[in-house]
Formats: sequence, C-alpha cells, structure tokens
Amino acid sequence: MVWIHGGALTIGGTFMQDGGVLSAYQNVVVVVIQYRLGILGFFSTGDEHSPGNYGLLDQVAALQWVQENIHSFGGDPGSVTILGESAGGFSVSLQILSPLSAGLFRYAIAESGTATMDSLLADDPLPTAQHLANLSSCDISSSKTMVDCVMNMSEEELLRNAEKAELISVKVAVDGQFLPKPVYEILQNQQFHKVPFITGINDDEGGFSLLHFRLRPGWTEGVDREQALAVMPFMNPQLSDRQVREAVLNEYVGSTDDPIKIRDGVREMYGDLMFNIPARKTAKYHKDSGAPVYLYEFQHTLSLFKKMRPSFVGCDHGDELTFVFGTCFTNIDLPVQFTEGENELCRTLMSYWGNFARTGSPNGPGLTPWPEHGADAEYLAIGLEQKPAKNLKGKHYTFITETLPRLIIEKKDGPVVQTKLGALKGEYLMVKGKDTVVHSYLGVPFAKPPLGPLRLAPPQPAEAWAGVRDATQQPNICIQSRPLLVQLLQMFAVNMDIPEISEDCLYLNVYTPAKPGEDTKLPVMVWIHGGAFTIGSASMQDGSVLAAYQNVVVVVIQYRLGVLGFFSTGDEHSPGNYGLLDQVAALQWVQENIYSFGGDPGKVTIFGESAGGVSVSLQILSPLSAGLFHSAVAQSGSSAVDAIWASDPLPTTQHLANISGCDISSSKTMVDCVMKLSKEELLRTAEAVSFSLFYVQ
Repeated sequence: MVWIHGGALTIGGTFMQDGGVLSAYQNVVVVVIQYRLGILGFFSTGDEHSPGNYGLLDQVAALQWVQENIHSFGGDPGSVTILGESAGGFSVSLQILSPLSAGLFRYAIAESGTATMDSLLADDPLPTAQHLANLSSCDISSSKTMVDCVMNMSEEELLRNAEKAELISVKVAVDGQFLPKPVYEILQNQQFHKVPFITGINDDEGGFSLLHFRLRPGWTEGVDREQALAVMPFMNPQLSDRQVREAVLNEYVGSTDDPIKIRDGVREMYGDLMFNIPARKTAKYHKDSGAPVYLYEFQHTLSLFKKMRPSFVGCDHGDELTFVFGTCFTNIDLPVQFTEGENELCRTLMSYWGNFARTGSPNGPGLTPWPEHGADAEYLAIGLEQKPAKNLKGKHYTFITETLPRLIIEKKDGPVVQTKLGALKGEYLMVKGKDTVVHSYLGVPFAKPPLGPLRLAPPQPAEAWAGVRDATQQPNICIQSRPLLVQLLQMFAVNMDIPEISEDCLYLNVYTPAKPGEDTKLPVMVWIHGGAFTIGSASMQDGSVLAAYQNVVVVVIQYRLGVLGFFSTGDEHSPGNYGLLDQVAALQWVQENIYSFGGDPGKVTIFGESAGGVSVSLQILSPLSAGLFHSAVAQSGSSAVDAIWASDPLPTTQHLANISGCDISSSKTMVDCVMKLSKEELLRTAEAVSFSLFYVQ
C-alpha cells in the first residue's frame, strides 16, 4: 500500500504518517513517499521551458521503484494499491488518469481529494507561474526569464518563496506528458486505468481546520454575508461573479443574516465545493466506465479533538487518517485515550482498506457489507457503526452539478470562433448528467440568401462579414405552413417558439464540445430534418446533448421547402431539387469550416429522419456530394420510397402554380409567375397544399 501525503501540493512529508500499525494489523507492506512541492514541484509556464507536474512525476518514479524493488521487502509488485488524502487523494486520482502510471498499481483509494477538484487544476498555468516568480522578484516578462531565475535560486530564497506563498499556491497543468489532455476530457472519454476505486469524504470537511486559512480570527463566533461571499472564489475559482456567489450562498443559508447560521452554511459549502461534490462526480465517471467503485462518508467525531475544537465541528478534513493508520494502537503518547468504540473503528477501517488492497473489494468477514456505487449512488456511512446509504449530499449535488454551471455560464461572454467567412459569437450550454460545456453557434449562413434572382436557383456561396456576428438566436425558418408546423409540434407534445418564417433561411446550427481553436478533430454529425419537404427547421432539433454525450460536433441544417425547394417544370426553366442542392451547399460549408469548431472534415456522418432520411439516401446517389461525407444514417426514409418520386413533375407544378393564380400554359409563364410571388402569396400557397405534395425529380 503506497501512501501519497496531502498538503495542497505545498506542505507535507513522509514523517507525517507511520505505516507500522497498518502494516502489522493487515499484514501488508506500507510505503510512504515524498515528492517535490510548491514551486519546485509544480512550476509550469505552460510551454517547453517548464511543463510542470514534477511532483506528480516524482510519484511515478516512486511507483516505478516499488515495481523494481518491493519484492526485496516481501511485497508483491503485482498487487499494489495507491492511496492518499486531500492533495494525496487528488494525486491518486490523477495517477489513474496518466498514461505514465500504466501497470504501476492495481487498486486506488482517494480520500477527501479527487481529480475534479477545480481549485487545483490550471486552465492556464502562466498566471500562477508569474505570481510565484514575482514573490522572488524574478523577471516575469517571458517563460525563459522566469525559469532561469528559479533555476538560480538558493535554498534560502526557495524557503522564503514557500513562506510567502498561500496554502493553495500551485496547480496541476496539462503538460502533454503526465496529463496529455485536460482532466475532464480524459474522464469523459474514459481514457484512464479502469481499476477498482475507493473514494469518499468526511461529514464536516469544511468544519474547522482549513477555514482558519481563509476567514478572519473570531469566525467561529459567526460570519456575516460579506465574509461568506469573499471566501467563495477560493473554494471554486469560477465563482468570480457576485450574483453567482449570492445564488450559491442562498442555496446554503437562504436569506438569513444570522451569523451562526451563515458560519455553518459556509462550512458546509466549503466542504461541498472543495471535496464532497468532486468526490461524487469522480465516482460517477469511474462507475460509468465499468470499474468497481466504493464511495464512503466518514462520520465519527474523534474524541482526541473534542477539547481542541469548537463543539460545532464534526468529522473534519483529515480526521479519518487516525483510523486508516491505526493510531489507536500506536506507541506514541497521546493527550487522551481512545474509547473502546474508537479502537474497534480503527480495526474496522484498517480491515476495509486491507481487504481492498488484497482483493479489490473492501468487504470481508465480520464487516458491514459495503455496496458498490451504482445507479442509486450507493455509499457506506462509516462511524462507530456502519450503515449503507444512498445519494450522498443529494440536494447540493444537484445544485452544484446542474444549476451552478448554468449560472456561471450565463454570466460569461459567449465563445468566439473564427471561420473562413468571419467570426461568430455563440453561447455556452450545459447538459444534464454531463460536465461538458457545449458551445453552440446558431444561424450560421452557409449560402447567400436565396432572394430575387436566386429564387428557384441553385444556392450560391455565402459572403464574408466584418466584425463578430451574433450566433445566439435561432435562424429564420424556410417558407412553410405555420398552421401545419404547429399541428406537427402539438402532435409530438413539443413546446417551442417558432422563429420567423422567411425566404432568407439558408442557415445551420453548430453544437460542439470543443473550445474555439482546439485541434480536436472530433467526428462530425450533420442532421437533415424531415417534414415531407414541406415543413421543418434547424430549431426543431437541439444537438447539444448528442454533442456532449458522444463528444462529437453536431451540425443541424436547413434547406428550402415546398414551392421554393422543389418546384420543377422538368426542363431548363426550373429543373427543381433546390432543397437538395441547399443540403449539398451546407455539406460543402462543413468541409471548409468545421475544423474551426473542432470537427474533422474527413469524418462526417450525414443523418436524417423521414424526408431527412430520404435526403440522406439521395445524397448517397448524387455525384454532387462526392467526398462531402463518409458515413450515412437514414431513419424512416430512403430513396426507395416511391411516394417521393415524380416520373413527370409537370402536373404537380401546374397544380402548385394554379393555387397561386399563375398562368400554367407553359413552363416559362409558371416560373415567371412564381419568381414574382410575394412572401404573403408564398405563405398562402404553402398553407393550401397537402403535407406530401412535393416530389424529387
């Protein structure tokens, strides 16, 4: 059992944990390691000058040493469990994600610390590096000057730097080696070691000790709302907006001004944001991968600390370590005696941990059965008695994982992406059950508006625009029968606003989990809506859930419908199939622009349903779409549906022209008439025709 100590990646050492009792009581080999801390362990400039994560690489080196040498100490290199608490639990959780630690351990235990602790993750490590370098009066004008300065520091200067730094002064970065990708991306894609995993928390993680670093002296007697709001960015770096912080505070304390209630709410909030909810999130990622997961909440208030802490403190951060390492049975003189119940709890916790190190399951003879963490979010409440339970921190878990991300996103400016035609500003979306932030860009033009002479003509390439185009509103929908569309939506119990109906409708929507500029080369799925070629729009399908759950870029397109999309005289005056040509234009846009949204133009799937499925099937047949997609899905519609084919389009065209009051004596007179119809006349025609009148020629 290899122990990785905690201490916010800034303090700690092997001297803090004696593995003797655990070794004796569980008949295991215990290894306690050290690793570089603070500026020497985690100084990252985010580039080749100092990628960072040296402390984590030290841990890998220690695990490699175990593989090569532990047999000399009677240990089995094929049965290694890594375990740690706080930043040590965070480290354990990261080792599970790193390709460098493959084969170095078999099981893992992360206590009160997991990889989803946002306060220890750096999106951009440079500001942290500049802050640390500035503490030592280094030139921070470039990565190289900072690294050169740190390389030349004396031990005394390093110690002064460590003493000036805050408790959480360093963070883990994506270095391309230990962490090849961001933590959440690795977790979402399940690109980690699927080992049996124990993780959990104490019931009062924010109870006392850690808040001493953040709140003024005297906070134990009460906290006001302003103090509570001020400390929250430390708990989660995304809580910078005051309105968001007030919403979080209201979740925990309501509108009260009672300083005692606020104090207790802050304690609970601190524990949830820093440790508790990250533990549940991480457990879910591992459970979803198929790995066995065991979640716990340690609930016993240690008698040793009752005279040292205020009476309101429960089981504080780190309190379980007394029992994990069997301090009840140490030879060290302690100021109080453990109770017999606590002695038994020491035996129990060591047994759970020891069983896990032997078999990958904590369960064994004489122990309360510990349920595997599954669909009901099962966990074990551990105290003087043990009790299986469900849905740990359930109410606040829902708020922090679903409501809070939406509140944060609403306060952010939308993402801006650069395409070949110009810049687009979209918006951030959250999806239930996923931590993925989806970037949506609505109403993106893929062709010129088909107005004037472009009516009843093939689509033309869209024109570039200056500045940043707003892409946060659903686009106009193509000319169609509004009453028929309303009827269809009601039939499927869909409640949505219908955008404006307009000829200017050749737009598409993009939903992507990739950040602007990320070279992710994600698969692309292009949706073609159905509706008998007479109704439908891009706004009817939100691609964000599919994008988030499958890590793909989803594009939802529109195309001309009805008279304007499929009016064919069967000759040169109006060959028809303009709606299908619009689809080709949209696919060409995808080829030219989708890389800007993190998509791979070489991995495009087209899919659609009903008339959309027919369209997909027809695109497979058309020489115009060669090379524009690489796989296809046709749902409830294909090119073999006889009802969509017109052996002679002229009777249908004459009927349509007649509805509009046009002269139907020749192809030219009909086309000239349709070219002059007003929007109102086009809408009346759309409302007068049946649901399935239009045919492919």
